[in-house]
Amino acid sequence: MGLHNRPYMRDDGRDNGGQVWSDTHIRLGLPRPGPAVLGLIIACTVMFLLTLGTGKFVSPLFIWLSLSLDKSYEVWRFVTFQFMHANPSHFLWNMVGLYFFGPPLEQHWGWRRFLAFYLTCGVFAGLCFGGIVYTFSMPPQMPIVGASGGIMATLMGCAILFSEMIIIVFPVRWVAGFYFVLYILNILYEQSVADAAHLGGMVAAGAWILAAPRVVSTFGQIRRQGKQGKWDKKIQQRAQEQDRIDAILKKVHEQGINSLTRKERDELQNASRKQQDDDRRIDRM
Repeated sequence: MGLHNRPYMRDDGRDNGGQVWSDTHIRLGLPRPGPAVLGLIIACTVMFLLTLGTGKFVSPLFIWLSLSLDKSYEVWRFVTFQFMHANPSHFLWNMVGLYFFGPPLEQHWGWRRFLAFYLTCGVFAGLCFGGIVYTFSMPPQMPIVGASGGIMATLMGCAILFSEMIIIVFPVRWVAGFYFVLYILNILYEQSVADAAHLGGMVAAGAWILAAPRVVSTFGQIRRQGKQGKWDKKIQQRAQEQDRIDAILKKVHEQGINSLTRKERDELQNASRKQQDDDRRIDRM
């Protein structure tokens, strides 16, 4: 797993929020990492240094924290595998990608939402890896490590939200589209499990940005309609109760109090008690 192009990015000096980066950052095209991006880079660096020199997939950390289909019931691995890397180039390219594509999204969303986005897309990348391993009947012990699922998610996020970005000389959308198609072909023709994770991160990013807001909006609308329906039903019930009380009072006026049945007396008493309670609530306001 890894971002194999050299993602040296520049922009027009503004993010989507209209904030102008400092002259130094505009001139050099270097983003300023926020707390989430910086924390992720530090965490990945610490984990890489702890496993450095122990050999590929030999370190106990790889055994405990990497993701494989036969250990998928250990759900923490879907998060921890994102902080492990197999070799220096794998680590370097992922951190370069995170450094360039993470800050615009963190500035746009804030560090909490960005971190949730990054880790969620990484988890989905792990699920896609497991799905491909199962589909192609590969050894379930085959492990995967790396932040590439989350990194490719940040690339896709920038392509959707910040289409004015340029990577060397190419628009970010072209780069994201190229990798998207490449990963699909690699999965179909080479059964690449790593590219399944890459593609999973990109798909999750698209769903997070494009589909999730619509789902939340639809759910909120349904919930509001449900509340409105309950309120209308309550109003209708109150109106029916008032009509019943009016009919009882009319009977008292025409036939006298002794003409009321026991049920009608109870209804009138309950209505009177309810009216007194409402009056007391109003007095407290």
